[in-house]
Formats: sequence, C-alpha cells, structure tokens
Amino acid sequence: MTTVGNQVTDEEKVVTRFTKYLNGPLGKSVLQNLDEGENFVLQTAEHTLRVTKRRGHAIVTVMKLPLV
Repeated sequence: MTTVGNQVTDEEKVVTRFTKYLNGPLGKSVLQNLDEGENFVLQTAEHTLRVTKRRGHAIVTVMKLPLV
C-alpha cells in the first residue's frame, strides 16, 4: 500500500534506474572511460540526464530544460 507521501515520481525512477545501471557491472566500462569530475548528457525520449563521475561513482541528475 502506498501513501501520498511515499509516491515516487517518474524522474526519480529514471534517476534510480540509470544510477544502478551505471554503478553496476554493466556500466563499469562507461565509468572507466570518464575522468573524475567529467560528465556527459544522456537523453531519453522523456528526460535529459547529466551523468557525472564523482569519487569513482556515477551521479545522475535530471536537467530541467525550458520548453521551447
């Protein structure tokens, strides 16, 4: 049972999914090719994400882009 206070947004789900993937065994080669502090932009059909390598791990954040 979920309550209103525990609802997870679509953006949070995407961030969690990509964070787990990039910090897991399948994303290891991606992180190995990034220098510390380096980042890249990942775009899905619905979200634009910035992935930054910090302390050897991927940090994923949603980029809020203005609607054109």
